[in-house]
Amino acid sequence: MNSSGNGAPVVGAAEVASRLKQYELAMMDGLSSSKVTVEYHDPSGLFPLVQEQLVSRLPLKNLHWKAPTRPLRSIDSLHVDLVPSAGTASQAEIAASTPTSTTTDQGKGASKERRHQIPGLRQTPYLKVYILRCDDSDTYKSIARKQVREWVKTHTPSSSQSSSSASKQENHDAFEWMIVHVVLPDTPAASQPRGSANSASGEKEKSNLASRFTKGTTTLLEKLRADFDTASKSAPERVAQVRLQKNSVPPHMLPQTPVTSPPITEDPQEQERAWNDIIVKFKQLILRSFDLRVGQYEDDIREKDSQRSLPGWNFCTFFILKEGLARGFESVGLVEDALLGYDELSIGLDTVIREQAMEGSTAQGGVISDHSEDLFEQASALLKLSHKEANNSREQQPQFHDDSPINANKKDYRGQILSNKISVFDFRTYIFARQMSLLLRLGNSQSVRSDLAAKLQPRLGAGALQRSVDDGNVGIKTESSPTDAEDLFSLAELCSRALDFIIFAGRLLRTDLLNGAKAHGTTYPERFLDNIVRSWTFSALDQILRETTTSSLPFTRYFGAAGNRSSNKTLPFGKNAKEQKISMSEPKSMMHPSRSTSLNHGRPQSVDAPYAHAPASAQTIFENGQYQDRSTPQQESSLPQVKNGQQELAGTRAQLLAIQRRILERVGKTLGWNVGWAAVLPTVEPKEEFNDVDLDDKNSTSNEKDSSDEEDAQPEKPIAQGSIAGVAAPALIDATSGIDKFRQFYESLSDLIVKHYMAAGQTKASESVLGDLAALRFELGDFAAAAMYFGRMASTFGESGWNTVETTMLKVYAHCLKKLNRKDEFVRTLLEVLAKSAASERSIRAHKSGASLKEDFQTPKDWLNDDQVSTVGIFSELVEYSQQLPYDVNVQMAKYFNDIVVEPYVRHFDGKDGFQLRLQFRHLLEDEIEFDKAKIRLIDATSAQGKDIWLESTEAAPVAKGICRVWLSSNVNTTGAYTVDKIILQMKRIAFVHEPFTKAEATTPLGIITSVSATSLRSAKKNRVLCFPRTEAFEARLFLSHFIHIDKPRHIEITCSSGWNQIQRTEIRLKSASAGLRLRTANATTTSGDTQIVAKPSPGVIQTGDIAANTSVTFQIPYETETMLPDLTVKFEIDYFTEDGQFQYYSSFTIPVELPLDVNVHDHFKNASLFSKFNIKTASQVPLEITDVSLEGSDEYDVIAPKKPKGPFQVFPKQPVAVTYKVTKKGVEAGGHRKSQVASNGSLALSVEYRCLDEEVLDRMRALFGDAVENGPVRRLARLLINTFTERLRHGILPSQFERIALLQQVDMGPFDDMGWEECIESLPQTVREDTRSWLQKWHQSHTFVPLPKRADSEPPVPGAAPPSPHPPRRMIITVSIPQTHILHTASLSLGCSGSSLPHGSTIAVVGQPLMSELTIKHTRRWCTQTSLLSAANLSGPDDAIDFIYTLEASPDTWLVAGQRRARFTAKEDEEQHFSVVLIPLRPGTALLPNVEIRARIAPKSEDDKKKDGAAEEEALNSETDYLTYGECVVVVPDVRSSTVGIGEMSSPRSVVWLEAESR
Repeated sequence: MNSSGNGAPVVGAAEVASRLKQYELAMMDGLSSSKVTVEYHDPSGLFPLVQEQLVSRLPLKNLHWKAPTRPLRSIDSLHVDLVPSAGTASQAEIAASTPTSTTTDQGKGASKERRHQIPGLRQTPYLKVYILRCDDSDTYKSIARKQVREWVKTHTPSSSQSSSSASKQENHDAFEWMIVHVVLPDTPAASQPRGSANSASGEKEKSNLASRFTKGTTTLLEKLRADFDTASKSAPERVAQVRLQKNSVPPHMLPQTPVTSPPITEDPQEQERAWNDIIVKFKQLILRSFDLRVGQYEDDIREKDSQRSLPGWNFCTFFILKEGLARGFESVGLVEDALLGYDELSIGLDTVIREQAMEGSTAQGGVISDHSEDLFEQASALLKLSHKEANNSREQQPQFHDDSPINANKKDYRGQILSNKISVFDFRTYIFARQMSLLLRLGNSQSVRSDLAAKLQPRLGAGALQRSVDDGNVGIKTESSPTDAEDLFSLAELCSRALDFIIFAGRLLRTDLLNGAKAHGTTYPERFLDNIVRSWTFSALDQILRETTTSSLPFTRYFGAAGNRSSNKTLPFGKNAKEQKISMSEPKSMMHPSRSTSLNHGRPQSVDAPYAHAPASAQTIFENGQYQDRSTPQQESSLPQVKNGQQELAGTRAQLLAIQRRILERVGKTLGWNVGWAAVLPTVEPKEEFNDVDLDDKNSTSNEKDSSDEEDAQPEKPIAQGSIAGVAAPALIDATSGIDKFRQFYESLSDLIVKHYMAAGQTKASESVLGDLAALRFELGDFAAAAMYFGRMASTFGESGWNTVETTMLKVYAHCLKKLNRKDEFVRTLLEVLAKSAASERSIRAHKSGASLKEDFQTPKDWLNDDQVSTVGIFSELVEYSQQLPYDVNVQMAKYFNDIVVEPYVRHFDGKDGFQLRLQFRHLLEDEIEFDKAKIRLIDATSAQGKDIWLESTEAAPVAKGICRVWLSSNVNTTGAYTVDKIILQMKRIAFVHEPFTKAEATTPLGIITSVSATSLRSAKKNRVLCFPRTEAFEARLFLSHFIHIDKPRHIEITCSSGWNQIQRTEIRLKSASAGLRLRTANATTTSGDTQIVAKPSPGVIQTGDIAANTSVTFQIPYETETMLPDLTVKFEIDYFTEDGQFQYYSSFTIPVELPLDVNVHDHFKNASLFSKFNIKTASQVPLEITDVSLEGSDEYDVIAPKKPKGPFQVFPKQPVAVTYKVTKKGVEAGGHRKSQVASNGSLALSVEYRCLDEEVLDRMRALFGDAVENGPVRRLARLLINTFTERLRHGILPSQFERIALLQQVDMGPFDDMGWEECIESLPQTVREDTRSWLQKWHQSHTFVPLPKRADSEPPVPGAAPPSPHPPRRMIITVSIPQTHILHTASLSLGCSGSSLPHGSTIAVVGQPLMSELTIKHTRRWCTQTSLLSAANLSGPDDAIDFIYTLEASPDTWLVAGQRRARFTAKEDEEQHFSVVLIPLRPGTALLPNVEIRARIAPKSEDDKKKDGAAEEEALNSETDYLTYGECVVVVPDVRSSTVGIGEMSSPRSVVWLEAESR
């Protein structure tokens, strides 16, 4: 093979030359280190043939670098830029000009480059690759080996040289080399295996030392490895081989004469293995070069740092050296390590500047200039031109800066650093520019992606293959450009750093310009310096905002070129225009190397690896430190989702925008333009009336406003020449062209700030900016939009404690509402303004009362304070304006008045019923107003169903600032504890409502009622009012009727005492408060008094006539209950009319209705009479006093009563009383025979008069205490004290104590403290409180024990005893029915004379000896009716005989009955039957005579009788037996007359022996 094959014309020579020029530019530009450079030397033009396969495997993935002094770094993705060598480019240019020429000296094109003395100023390749074409062994021996050896000798890296100072310096640009043997098809090399040791597979990892001496069978790959690979085990492999397929090689590059030996074919797996071997060597060699460079830089940095204290040490040189290390990290994708390096350099610069400021020119590290000459020249030229060309437009003036003032390429910063001519401002600007670029790379921002895509985009006219190669070099695909995920935390960190730097840099810029002017002996106008600094700051902020634009915040703006940027790109707030969005192709972020690191910068890490979850479709790539799902082509991306860091980025961007807006305000102020609150606040002067706002008149004021604006804008040229000189920011220039654009730009910035704050979740900050927008709208006269903002914002500031801002907003908001004729909102807004003013006054008073008043705090004149906001006239205007409202507006009284209290002491009228309470409050505002009426509502403190009481003022009254007191009256007459529930102060349509306490909360959804809070309970106790009438006032009481008939309806009684009232008429309304209680008011009657019931218009209502003064009348009303109730609760309201008007009486009574006694009766029938025994006992634990008991006869029966005891007798719970009466039936002859069989069955009535001891004690004690009160000094409090005394006594005496009271006839009152008078006494005014307490204590001391003697007219009165009860005893009538029995048998068993008798009448019988006895039986039928007897006994006539059966019942162990033990007999009425019976006792002792049971034997009814009776229930025959011998006994003795007993020795247990006995 000749050399022509190796020197074939190069494909794409022009492209290679172009790429070399781009690389040279990139090498000179230190900022283009976006990837690792790999230089290839291709003398044979084979690179285009292997480029596609090589690029398809780029970028390099999963590189791991471990330095001895650093933790492990994992580079997930490293991009490689393949650039041709200088020799390759020159040969390509020659080949492009002379296609037929060949190259014979391919390795001599490259020349040794001269490196800079300071490392880090250039970027050099990390790896140099020799692409070798060698088709056979002869060519290798003759040509290829020499060329490769010369190339290796020329490009041998410094690591293979000696360890000298020069070699150490070369390590800053250390690189590795590699040989790639490309085997073309149809060549002898294609028929050779990769190694002789494994020819089948074509694999040979590494030849040994003997292979270089092998002859004949050695392959080209083994020869290359033997010649150029180092035998050391630690040395890397530098030789690799790839085989090309025939279809991928152009025909003119194939050999003309094919070889005869067959080629070795490789399968796809072997080919892939070969390419992977090249990629692995790329990784190893690049990391090896990078490790050498980092090590060398670190050694030099340590050496330079150790020399810091030596003379001549220069920080600028140290900076360039350390920056070289940071750039090295950046080149391989270790961006965070590079950022850390710049942060350290920034701290070092701070130290040097501090030392320079302290030591001056003698400071170590060199002297950094305090100003920049170029900045001084630009500023001076701009100032001169502004003076000369007064008529030129702003756009034609020279600009001090462009739209990107923070740019590391703007100047030759590195050259100035090396020459020690850089200023502090430029130095800091350069460092921050580098930090910004690194943070943008970490954030994967749109600006970085678009800039690098523009640098490395495919050239025009390039072919499809070349475009694919270029795209592969930058890691993107031409067909699709989906939106990439961005690291918003890095962008937020950039904004945060920029916020601190730009503000600080603005001061540095001012200092720089001042120092430059001072150095040249000149000065700058203050306004000119301000404009330059503001313009630079504005543009720098604008640049940061452009760089951090992200699709995650759709409302972020996209800024184009500086010349195209103007305020017309911002949209006015409140319009319907849509924001402009970015519509550009965004390449993937793999333009930069990326890695994973342990440096998080506070960003959260995922628990699972991102690649652990494979996407459903498309492919997963790892870009810029994050795994992402790349969607398939032609697939639209979804809407932006909320990402981590979005809120942080939005918040920091909002702060940058806020500074921009502040700069805009300052620039406008220099032109005399105020915007927002600065323009609104002067219209709200503290001393002016609220109605005198400048914008009251639409026709005149708005025109004046416009004319004033035009006047300000008319002299724009002379003002602008002196005011905006030095302003170079295009947005500021455009905004200062007119007041309209100025306001428009201000509004657009405010709108963006609001959106950013809302996205950041900082609602308070967004609301503050919305307030500025509202002020702008108010200034422009757009009251509707201003009202919308103020309505939302005012309350939020008040909640945060910004009372001044809130008050001002409310005043302006009220003015807007008035202009819009929104009456309701206007009134409510004025109320809010007044509430703020009242709150301010309240706080001042609290401060005065809590501590000594200090000197007044002086606030700035251009700001407001709640204390200084005037509300004079607002209250009066509000009240008058409220008349236009169609309804009342209820507001909280506590917001406008202070110290609201109702004095809890009632005051009675003189001459009429009712009471008064005094309302007291403090008026805090300045206006003197008049209220129409004041009302107070009292609610029952003990019952939730009580009647409410309203008190009202009698007439309107003025209210001035200070304490106001108003008496409120009520015509209600009641007794009880009430709570002040609501206070209403009515002023036209404004109702000031105050509720001292809150009732129980509403029920929860589960039906659970929440309890009342402790604060509410304390407030309720504080507002407790004890109501009571005068002694002379009307009174009504409810009682249970004293007469009760069991079989008749029961009644309640209402007693009405008129007192001093001459009542004309009354209306009594009764309401049942007990379930099942029905009051029959239609049957109401008057039981006492001269008043009659006039009408009963409806159920529960009774109307009566006049009632004279000091008289009483009692009404009786029957009632019914559905169930048995222990007590009844009745509420009644009585309206009574007198000459003084209508009055009301409210009361509620609970009375017990359970009968206090039980009566049981036991009846015993005799032949001619009935004995009834009544047992009377208590139904409770309270004893009863029975005054009289009687049983009244009837028409059919006579009653014979026992002798009555003297006086009443007591019935105790365990000691009932029994009374027996004898009842005989009328119409009976002396012989006991009836006169007539036809008589009616009558009933008896048992009448019991009694007193319950509890009622007796309460009535007598009430009378005793009432007499003492009526005759004492507390007579005006009689109704209150008597009712309280009765209630305390009722609950103080337990039921078990009444037995003691009944037995001892006295009541133990106990000490004064146990009675519980304190609550009652505390409700009294202070003037009478102590006197009442003293009188009550004396009464208790003199009545410790109160006697309760029984009434006896003959006995003298007991001193201190309670008087008798004023009420009569209760009387109860119980109907007693006489029981019926059809047949009453009278039987007796009489003994014969065989037995002897004892003195007391008992018969003596002998065991076993018979006793002759006779049984006598007769019956009567008088205790039943004839009809009942005939039906039950089935008789045809009342005198017919009836069959009976008697049975003697005797115990078989006691008696032996001989004779007719059971017999049947027939008898008529009163017919005696005699039966002989022999009784034989069986055992000695006392034995009862046998019992007799007699039953009737009824003949069954015939069928005719059954049909005649029909379905009537058949009555059973009832019979009783009166056994006269019941209870008689017989003494039975043994049948022994005498007995003989022998007695022996007394000590012997068997000394007594029965000897014999003699029977009777």
